[in-house]
Amino acid sequence: MKLMCEKKMVIAGFCLLLLCAEAPGAFAAEAKDAAQLNAATSLAENLTALKGKTVTVTLAGGQVMSGVVKEVSGGLLHLEKLSQKEFYDALVILDKIAAIETRVR
Repeated sequence: MKLMCEKKMVIAGFCLLLLCAEAPGAFAAEAKDAAQLNAATSLAENLTALKGKTVTVTLAGGQVMSGVVKEVSGGLLHLEKLSQKEFYDALVILDKIAAIETRVR
């Protein structure tokens, strides 16, 4: 019985090592797909590059909105899947945006 438990522990440890060995590749792929911000380009260009990514925008009045960038066009940002609001989208005037935040790491 004791020998069987030891074998199971060795197998479990080996499986854990295999998972850890594969994890760096998974994290590298995730990092490669991560969004990037660029201070050398306009707000609209940054948001266009973030299409399909979740962003948080802070408006000049202090209101904060989070959602997925669907489109940036005609001086407007179309956010879909707003956080904490099911079935809601928003159009935000680019000139009213004071800051954008997104996960990059």
